[in-house]
Amino acid sequence: MPTIGRLNETELHEQLKHRYAGECGDSECLVDGFIVDVRLEDELVEIQTRGFGRMRRKIQALAPAHRLRIVHPVAAETFIHKLDDAGELLSSRRSPRKGRLHELFRELVSIADLLPHPNVVVEVVLVRVVETRIDDGRGSWRRRGVSIAARRLADVVSTHTFATRTDYLALLPADLPDEFTNGDLIRECGLRYRDVQPITSALRKMGLVRASGKRGREQLYQVSR
Repeated sequence: MPTIGRLNETELHEQLKHRYAGECGDSECLVDGFIVDVRLEDELVEIQTRGFGRMRRKIQALAPAHRLRIVHPVAAETFIHKLDDAGELLSSRRSPRKGRLHELFRELVSIADLLPHPNVVVEVVLVRVVETRIDDGRGSWRRRGVSIAARRLADVVSTHTFATRTDYLALLPADLPDEFTNGDLIRECGLRYRDVQPITSALRKMGLVRASGKRGREQLYQVSR
């Protein structure tokens, strides 16, 4: 019977931390009064699966003197193993949900006013993960009581770095009109409103787009020159 702990994101975080530390990096180091995940010779690395807002003070304190790389994993593909409460495998399947780069903005919006910054790079890692669930009756009602016990890194699909205004604006569709609305983004990107709203909100806080008027009841946006 496999040993399963209530790990949630912890195992995925640890695997990525060791991947970025490699043979030369130090893990869990104290730098200027803050614990950082990885310290390399030329930069600090923070693995952030969610809750970017908790990093505000750390970014403000460290970025003036250190290069900081914020690594954010997004599950491009998820394989789900479901166990019973005794640890016996009940089923295995591939989740139909596929994560996309745009999901970065859901987290980024809470620190967007600090970006872009010459010493801060945000790196999205599209990964394949294995998610272990236990039918123990203690999980979310959305999963009918099934708990997520662990998320483990299976493979890295690709990495995408965002450091400059050009990097962030590149996520907007190339054929977007000069003035656009969230509705335009929904149609061009094939996203839902709840996915699109953080994009325009974050880009506004970064100073990369600005409100330019109204089209009916919709807010118009324009890339800042």
